[in-house]
Amino acid sequence: MKPNKKTYIYIGILFLISIIAYGFLISSFTITDIKMLLFWTILTIIVESLLIPLTNNSIGVSVGSAINLASIVVGGPLLGTTSSFLGLLFRCPNVPEYGYTHLFNTPYYVTVFNMSQSIIVTSVMGIIYIGTGGKIGEFFLPQTILIVILGTIFNTIIISGLMSLLNKQQFIKVWYSNIKGTFASSLAVGIIGIIIALAFIGYGYWAVLLFFGPLLLARYSFKLYIETRNLYLSTIQAFNSAMEAKDPYTSGHASRVESYAVKLAEAYGLSYEKIQNIKNAAILHDIGKIGINDNILNKATALTQKEYEDIRRHPSIGAEIISKVDFLKKISGIVRYHHERYDGKGYPDGLSGDDIPMEAYILSIADSYDAMTSDRPYRDALTKEQALQEIINNAGTQFHPDLAEKFADILRERE
Repeated sequence: MKPNKKTYIYIGILFLISIIAYGFLISSFTITDIKMLLFWTILTIIVESLLIPLTNNSIGVSVGSAINLASIVVGGPLLGTTSSFLGLLFRCPNVPEYGYTHLFNTPYYVTVFNMSQSIIVTSVMGIIYIGTGGKIGEFFLPQTILIVILGTIFNTIIISGLMSLLNKQQFIKVWYSNIKGTFASSLAVGIIGIIIALAFIGYGYWAVLLFFGPLLLARYSFKLYIETRNLYLSTIQAFNSAMEAKDPYTSGHASRVESYAVKLAEAYGLSYEKIQNIKNAAILHDIGKIGINDNILNKATALTQKEYEDIRRHPSIGAEIISKVDFLKKISGIVRYHHERYDGKGYPDGLSGDDIPMEAYILSIADSYDAMTSDRPYRDALTKEQALQEIINNAGTQFHPDLAEKFADILRERE
């Protein structure tokens, strides 16, 4: 994903901060052992080359923080920071979408961001370690645990800043998701870094290589987790593709509903986790139409009462399908209730008021708005203003009143 103007400014600010930080390290510390610098740099290159790409292959994760931590403890802030950014500079990871990537075929802004992030995080960790009483070449447990925690926080803050700009999402929600998803694994990698530092202090270079194996094992376990997560997302996309193949109207409908629903959920202040659930539910909200006869779905004239009753079954069919997929169970209720009404006259269960999840109310408004503004075989699309007025007119009956007003305000403000 190519950065926008704000992202370039963000990377530029990080670059300036990294220059200041590294300048401070050079003026305050020295590297007396080149052999040690080369050793930790080579280890960093190895682990950073074993990068684990995330879903969109634009951002990846590694277990290099363990090596960074150990190098800070045994060699000091300057050595740790230098080996860290050199390892990133000369790494050569295999990214499935692009093949092997390195300094000479990586976009310059990616290289600048990686270098800046590495220098800022590692230098801060090193300065805090020394500033709180730690000494180079000696192990101090409280200071080491402190920099593991603070290093994780600083790292997720910098990455979340980039992701929020690239994806145009609220920073605090992206950061909360990142810290929640990575904190435990970062602590585990940090513990391995502590073991590697103790091994070097007690027994030297060969002992580090002995404990390098568990670090690679941790990397492999994390890789399996990422692959499983990506498989879940692929499953969602496969469900959506199956629905689009069956019902031509659905093509593009789900992605538009997702966009509207996310905007409304963000404006209403829902948590990042709930917004992610809404995104998945929006993609799959019509999956139950797989169980509806094609002749009914594609009928160009008005439906009979029996046909309408069949159509009304799709939320419960969809919820049943989703509930059988373990990682989608938590959104089955959103899918089941997205045709319920605030006044209790909806389907399939006739729920009303607070008995209907807020996420289902949000999905209902987004779904209805896109349906009204899309051409159908039996009617022409309404204008955007006509559709918004319909939503306002039905606030408190079909739609949640607060959400209906907010949705209209969002779209009118955008126009």
